[in-house]
Amino acid sequence: MTSLTGVNSVFEQPWYIGAVAPENAQTLVYQKGTNTLARLTVVTVKRYGKDLITNPPFTQTCGVWFTDRGGKLTTQLEAQKDAINALVDQLPKKTSVDLFLDQSCQYVLPWIWRGFKVIPLYSYRIDDLHDVKACWSNLRDNIRTRIHKAEKLVQIRDDLPIDALIDIQNKTFDRQNRRNPVDGEQLRRLDAVLREHSACRLLCAVDSENRVHAAAYFVYDERCCYYLQGGSDPELRSSGAASLLLWEGIRFASTVSACFDFEGSMIEDIERFFRAFGGMPQVYYRVVRFNVWHRFLEWIKPAVKKLLRYK
Repeated sequence: MTSLTGVNSVFEQPWYIGAVAPENAQTLVYQKGTNTLARLTVVTVKRYGKDLITNPPFTQTCGVWFTDRGGKLTTQLEAQKDAINALVDQLPKKTSVDLFLDQSCQYVLPWIWRGFKVIPLYSYRIDDLHDVKACWSNLRDNIRTRIHKAEKLVQIRDDLPIDALIDIQNKTFDRQNRRNPVDGEQLRRLDAVLREHSACRLLCAVDSENRVHAAAYFVYDERCCYYLQGGSDPELRSSGAASLLLWEGIRFASTVSACFDFEGSMIEDIERFFRAFGGMPQVYYRVVRFNVWHRFLEWIKPAVKKLLRYK
């Protein structure tokens, strides 16, 4: 599989898509003549028993990629509008759509005009990694304290298999009497492909008794390093290992990428944790067009979650 230069992120590389969605990925293309002007990769899955067009698994965002045609900003936006309309025309009209756009896709008005609901989401990014000392000084004081504590208790290892992360995540969900939503086989397949392309790193915090306190999985290219997956042993969280691993991930990112992305969360406690590492909030957009069935189920879901005391 060859790598494309015309992508927004590592998530859009053909070999990445082939690993996470080998059977149901579809790339929508907008062309003029032989020139590809825009591209969007999607998958069709079942949600609540009905088809849903969405992003491939293990992708924070995926598209739209636009070719850089230069010229005035007004001309570029007009070209993006045409491309978005052409891509939307390729989506089945009666099938629900739920997409997370790359952070470069800030011009979302054409989606609104085509009947989509646009929802702003936030991640955190450290855009300048060249001065690691400055990154350290930007950490909140309590994060630096946790890191110093963890350094006395655990050793950072990068030689453990991906199952170390999967086992940690299973422990967390088992404690909550919930099923781990991460597909372990899918993650193993992705890990194998990423290792072939030197595009990932798994860091684990291990103590003297060989217990894994936490694990963090990063994927990267020269543009950005993403914190893709992570987990901590529920019984060992007080060690501060999760903070240490994220800091080590930032340090590693400074050697391979231009920026570091925390793949932020809209959950307040998680957002507070990521914010403490000194990144800047970065908006990206979710565009949604649900049919009646999915619209009703999305409407009723908060009430069901409240009834079940699910967070």
